[in-house]
Amino acid sequence: MYIIIKKFKSEEIEKAIENARTSFLPAVSAMPGFVDYHVIKSAEDMIVSVLLFNSKAEADASIVMSKQWIADNGFDALYQLEEMTVGEVVVRG
Repeated sequence: MYIIIKKFKSEEIEKAIENARTSFLPAVSAMPGFVDYHVIKSAEDMIVSVLLFNSKAEADASIVMSKQWIADNGFDALYQLEEMTVGEVVVRG
């Protein structure tokens, strides 16, 4: 399994969370290999998203899709990517 952890800054955090729930989640969960998705509000202007996919190729495809989703919806200012970590899950409980 492969995980993608993204840290986003947003001036409209509640709107960013709602869009993740109502628009991004349905799109990403329909992708091949999707396992799980979580959004964590880590600060007043910061969210962390965690995506889990079965394979590296499927995880990589979701990165491309999420960039396109942000661009297509005009969310470039809403979701300011601060940091991204992608890697193989080596211990899972």
